This record gives sequence, structure tokens and C-alpha cells, in this order.
Amino acid sequence: PANFDPYSSTPISTASFTTRDVCHKQGLWHCSVHIWIVDTASSSILLQKRSMKKDTFPGRWDISSAGHVEKGKSILETAQCELAEELGITANAGELQYAFTIPAEQTPLGGCNAFEHVYFLHGNSETKMSLGMEEVSGVSWVSASKLLAALQNGDDNYAPRTKQYCEAM
Repeated sequence: PANFDPYSSTPISTASFTTRDVCHKQGLWHCSVHIWIVDTASSSILLQKRSMKKDTFPGRWDISSAGHVEKGKSILETAQCELAEELGITANAGELQYAFTIPAEQTPLGGCNAFEHVYFLHGNSETKMSLGMEEVSGVSWVSASKLLAALQNGDDNYAPRTKQYCEAM
């Protein structure tokens, strides 16, 4: 199993390592990366439908690509790996545009507590993808306004995001 680097209540590493299961069960803070693929021409965002095999929010629409930062990996390296794993997309670091980092306390919502490092990547309906079906069961482009409204209204078809996260978007 993957090892995570737990954090205190601030994004400062504890320099101790533990498993994903322990981090999630104990509500320990750790880091994740989110990549939203956006089509600025149509003001739409690519969403992935989470596989029913996922332990958190199975079958819900979610971020284009996301993952936990494992011990020994950088945030950008994780972003690139997750894009390739989940969507079959190769992106170089220069294509990923850093947006913000936000603490997201999602253990009470059925998720985990993570400092989420958010990036944007430009794409469109012509973007070539190859879905990693273990994690992703489908993709769809949705208008940014529809997505934000669904997240703000707590629509159960979507993986939840905190109020702070929605405001930062």
C-alpha cells in the first residue's frame, strides 16, 4: 500500500509516514492534487465519473483528475501521474497552471482531510483520452456555472467540495 506523509493542521509535514488507510481512518491531514481540465472557449470543465470500485464517492461526478501525494513524490509529479493513470493524458509541468491550495476537511462528508493543490489544464472536446477504468467509469464536459451550482447546492450526483473550495474556484 502507498505511504502518505501526514501533516499537522497546517501544510507542514510531520515527517512521519503512514498508510492511506490509517490517514483516512484517523482523519490525518495529508496532501492531494486536483487537476481541472477546462475549455475556456466554451466555459466548460471535463468531469470524470468515479468508478463504483472507489472507496470514496463511488459513481459520482468529480474533478477531471485527482490523487493523493505519496511519500517521495512531488505535487507536480503526482499531477502528471494521475492524468496519465486516469485519463491517458500526458502533460508537461509547464502546461499545468497552479490555481490555489486549500485545506479541505472532508472526513465528515465521507472523504478525507487534505491540503488540496489545485491546477488547471487547457483542453477541449478534441482532447484524446484513454480512461483508466479501475478509477474512472466515464467523462463528460459540463458548463462551469452548472458545476459550481451543483457543488454549492450539495447535489449528490457530484463528489462534494467544501464551501471554501467553491469560493476559490
